[in-house]
Amino acid sequence: MPNHTPLHRQFSKELSMAVQTFNPTDMPQSTANWAVAQRIVGPFAPHAQVLPDLTIALDPGYLLNGTTLTEVNAQVIESFAPPASGFRIDRVVIDRATGAASIVTGTNNSLTPPAIPTGKLPVARVFMESITQKIDNSVIVDERALTDQTPQQTSVTCRAHLGGTNQSTPLNSNFIVNFSTTTFDLGNGFDATNHRFQPKSPGYYSIEANLEYRNLASGSLIYAYLSKNNATHSMHGIDTNAANYVCSVGVSDIIYLNGIADYVDVRGWCSAGSSPYLQGGQTYTWFTAAKVG
Repeated sequence: MPNHTPLHRQFSKELSMAVQTFNPTDMPQSTANWAVAQRIVGPFAPHAQVLPDLTIALDPGYLLNGTTLTEVNAQVIESFAPPASGFRIDRVVIDRATGAASIVTGTNNSLTPPAIPTGKLPVARVFMESITQKIDNSVIVDERALTDQTPQQTSVTCRAHLGGTNQSTPLNSNFIVNFSTTTFDLGNGFDATNHRFQPKSPGYYSIEANLEYRNLASGSLIYAYLSKNNATHSMHGIDTNAANYVCSVGVSDIIYLNGIADYVDVRGWCSAGSSPYLQGGQTYTWFTAAKVG
């Protein structure tokens, strides 16, 4: 059992009241009314286990991201590690998008809780001592704030290119354009590893791409595609100019992305040529995306 020292009492008094069990029979309302209210007041409620140990439980919850409602099952937060000496204040947070819970470890012998990481929401603070063997409700401080009035980063825009490296293109086969370098990426929406745009903010995005093919055969067909979640969303194709065997094709559209799993990549296709390739210069083959609504 934790040793309830004056410091522990100071933690409970100054930071907040410890988590309480809310019993509807203590209130002038019916159990039926409580069943309705529970959806509002109960999400992600933190509390000790029925048989307390070095884990705590979170009740089920839900999150609304744009038009996507995510239901989150009850979770067990494990495992808290007592400090080697003194005390520590840890924090439990959930991911804004998925609701997945995690522990943010505090600083030994500091009454200041650890900072809330970007993209997380606070759920609870937990007071740990070196002698803590199990966590009961008296050392859990409920600090759920599942919404806030601070505007999240909604300005999302990026420009990507091939970074000066030419990309060989197969014949008569759809391929992903390996955009690997960004000129700018406000909002961190571009995934250079997977060569895709996957923003963290839901909304409508204006997306454009230009592909410059070289070493094409006369009369070759070339295409540019915008692919959403591995399915063609938009495309544009043209016949090449027989005079020079160099030709560009562009594609643009406005696409809704949910800010969680939705992504867009750019794909190409050409029908004929002698070792055709995409010109790697950033002014020739490029991709842009910007949130417009």
